[in-house]
Amino acid sequence: MFQQHGFGNSFRLSSLFHNLATLLDLHIDDNSQGSVVWSNDLVGNTLHCASTHALRELKYRAHIAVPGSYTLLGVSDEWGCLREGEIYATVQDERTGLYKPIEGPVVITRSPQVHPGDLQFVTAVRRPELSHLTNVVVFSCEGDRSLASCLAGGDLDGDDFNLILDEALFPEKVAMPGAYDSLPIKQTTSPCGISDVVDFVMNYIESDLIGYISILHLRFADIKDPGCNECLKLAQFASHAVDYPKTGSPVKMQDLPQLPGKERPDFLAREGANLQGEDFYQSQKLLGKLYRRVPVSEWIPVPWNRDYSPSDGGVIRDTLMRFNFRQLDLPSLDTPSDDLIEEMGYLLEDYSEQLLVIAKTHTISRHKDIYVSEAELVSGTIMANWSDHRKRREAIGAMNLQTQVLAKNIRQALQWSDPDSYYDDKEGYEEDYEEYDEGDYYSKAASRNESFRRAWAAWQVAEEALNEDPGIFGPQSFGLIALTRMLDIIKEAQEY
Repeated sequence: MFQQHGFGNSFRLSSLFHNLATLLDLHIDDNSQGSVVWSNDLVGNTLHCASTHALRELKYRAHIAVPGSYTLLGVSDEWGCLREGEIYATVQDERTGLYKPIEGPVVITRSPQVHPGDLQFVTAVRRPELSHLTNVVVFSCEGDRSLASCLAGGDLDGDDFNLILDEALFPEKVAMPGAYDSLPIKQTTSPCGISDVVDFVMNYIESDLIGYISILHLRFADIKDPGCNECLKLAQFASHAVDYPKTGSPVKMQDLPQLPGKERPDFLAREGANLQGEDFYQSQKLLGKLYRRVPVSEWIPVPWNRDYSPSDGGVIRDTLMRFNFRQLDLPSLDTPSDDLIEEMGYLLEDYSEQLLVIAKTHTISRHKDIYVSEAELVSGTIMANWSDHRKRREAIGAMNLQTQVLAKNIRQALQWSDPDSYYDDKEGYEEDYEEYDEGDYYSKAASRNESFRRAWAAWQVAEEALNEDPGIFGPQSFGLIALTRMLDIIKEAQEY
């Protein structure tokens, strides 16, 4: 899940979890039968943050992929080889490069579907004249009415259309398409000037009702049926609202159907809304059932308030001791030198200060003592409910960018390289195997050994800081960076 959704990328958590399981045979949850479990409060909270975020995205912003379906740009048949009710489409797989010809009965529609007739049956055929067209759907130009206009009032000036090939998803019957009669184009008594443009922009801002009409349609469809008179009227109004920039004729609020009450279906609730109040009711339609199938709890990580360390470092040390470090050509886990401990202590102090600045920068609380938790920073999520999802997404992106830079700087500080070495870490460097000699091997081995010592010292410093002050901010994630580096070096030594 971490790799698929990008959780913990700044701290390379997916790599850490993989190496813990494969190299140390350690697990991070209690559900692993017969396995040694590493207890770490930060890791546990990070897992909770990731799962809560994934469920929240699924509940409020999920898109359901439809297998055997394609979204393609619509174009017209300029060769006149398609009959009424026929389409042509060939899809190229981006991964394999193979071409898939589409033939037979197909359901075609266009998003959003607000009218029952916005979904129609067509027949996909093959025509040699159109064989050069791929990843588009070609519409016939024959018939009394354009097929594109039957699909939510679409046209062929850049609209995308959805093709459904799975017969299990075919409806038993389809409705007649909506009329979608357009409003008359607004005329001016004189040539348009700047004042007309200003008036149009202001009127557009005031009359932009597309979102409101869409929500109104969902509410009427939930109370009654998508085929009710109110929904059919709203489908027409939605088409007019979309065409407003072209026609200049706005939809008037007073013309829209009025709801019988103020209650909204629960699937329209925002994050953190009180569903037990009088503002919402449990929808018995499919959207309501899907909404309630996803459990999301209001959970915020709490600081560690116990008198012992939140990290069981002894388990890590015991499992590391099983390795034959001499055989791996790595240094043993001896006590680091005082100079190295002091250096890593300063590095930890600087890291913790910068991490705290990031945490305070991206909190929505105005209280100086409330900020983003270390688990949220490590997982790359923010648990607090934001009224504007876009702003939270931007905040998470900025936060992850800053933690990525900070963690990268720490990894570079743990990395040791001989300035005279042939293996200096340079961007874009490619190893020249023809010039490889024995000196190169020992130089790289020395760099790996010293990097391992530094990472081990950093881990020791982090564990000692947690023993002295279990609730301190920073050492847990600092230790994860060091542990990840150690395991990467061990894996590299095994493969070398």
